[in-house]
Amino acid sequence: MTSSVAQALPLLEAWTAHSVMQQRPPSVALTVVHGDRPIWTKVFGYADAIAKTAATPQTLYRIGSVTKTFTALAILQLREDGKLRLDDRVRDHVKTTAIAVGGLDLLDVTVRELLTHSSGLQRDLPGTWWTGPSFPAEMPDHFSATYSSGTAWKYSSVGYALLGEVIAAASGEPWARYIERRILAPLGMAGTAAAPSRDDERIAAGYFRPTPGEPYVPAPRVDHGAVSPAISMASTIEDMGRYLAFHLGSGGAVLGAKSLREMHRPQWILDDWQTAWGLGVRVRRVDGRIRVGHPGNTPGFAAIVEFIPELKLGVAVLTNADDGNPAAYCDYALQLLAPLAAKEAARAAPALAEGAERYCGHYRSESGHMTMLVVAMDGQLMLVAPGAANPHAARVILEPTSESHAFVMRPGGAFATLPSGERLTFSTNESGEIIGYEAASGARFFRKPTLYVSVERRPQPQGGPYVKVDRRKQPQAPYSGVERRSGGDRRGERLH
Repeated sequence: MTSSVAQALPLLEAWTAHSVMQQRPPSVALTVVHGDRPIWTKVFGYADAIAKTAATPQTLYRIGSVTKTFTALAILQLREDGKLRLDDRVRDHVKTTAIAVGGLDLLDVTVRELLTHSSGLQRDLPGTWWTGPSFPAEMPDHFSATYSSGTAWKYSSVGYALLGEVIAAASGEPWARYIERRILAPLGMAGTAAAPSRDDERIAAGYFRPTPGEPYVPAPRVDHGAVSPAISMASTIEDMGRYLAFHLGSGGAVLGAKSLREMHRPQWILDDWQTAWGLGVRVRRVDGRIRVGHPGNTPGFAAIVEFIPELKLGVAVLTNADDGNPAAYCDYALQLLAPLAAKEAARAAPALAEGAERYCGHYRSESGHMTMLVVAMDGQLMLVAPGAANPHAARVILEPTSESHAFVMRPGGAFATLPSGERLTFSTNESGEIIGYEAASGARFFRKPTLYVSVERRPQPQGGPYVKVDRRKQPQAPYSGVERRSGGDRRGERLH
């Protein structure tokens, strides 16, 4: 049966084609990845609008700052190889003469601070820095620090240029060669170039508008020189599909699963609490779901990659116009497809195991300080704290194992604090009835079928006439001190 995500792709194609006709960018290339592979790739328009050369899935586009995600991957690879640590200082690897910036030593910033844009360095180098001299030794006057490192978030391409130097020093080969050998080749991204020259004829012609609303004109071709590790790469939409599939997977030869998850995890949360920065990627909350990715711009080109790890759904968009607005195409695709992917994932959940209801009920801890409830809901067996402010948000899924009465606790909501990933085993009596459970920590709970006792308030007999009783207090003498009574009645004394 065709999935609902696949069924929605004709609508996505029709909307995209209509948008391209209305906005008239030179070309737009898109791919959608669901699960472990691309499921839809389309290209609209011209690689060269003047020569009317049609763009294809193999057309090369500059991807701008999406390059930073590859540089971050390289850093994490070198960490896995034991060649650096994220809290190393730049000077631990780059032996260039120290450069003083704002009273600080530039090379004292850490690799982690550069990855997360918390180094305090300026965004870009001034002037015509695309073809600048060797980096960083010959540019001591081109650096500035707006903030002290580690005190504020500030996007910095200069910081990623420094990371390129760290990669070269730690690996023993230039940044571009390392990227091609250790990332592009293993991922099968044969059409992607790490540092293509400005005259590379494989790259689509880039365009810009001198004035908003006016026709496009060719953008100048540039070399990115010193800041290549931040912005220089060019790729095809087919290769970006492969790249997205890698990020949606569970790691592998390019990067281990643990490091990949760390890369996607927020490291620096911005003030709006909706946007954060991971290790080389932007992390943001949109429509209640976490998206991970990166936008990119460079003269004549704009790009974006973004994916929802929870749903294994991602989109990449490449354009050859610097106002091509790839984010609009990406947003529409994810807004259209994410709810459908979520429903598919819910339907794919295993049905409630036969006999699971036998575990349902109230359980009280051995110490008597905690009550838990086991319920069957949404096709799953769940452990919840009935007294929690939002029990469903704090639920733990009980995942069956091959052993009788044994389960693994999995987090079912964002606020679960119970020991997820640990075992929970139910116990039985001689008759096979469930009488309690024990967690891996040794905590024991006992089943309490009559945990809550209702109190029945019966009406008083009405056998005789109502007699009014005056319950007004009798007059009392003023209190004149502590009364110490003899014998066992010590109500006037202080208890020690």
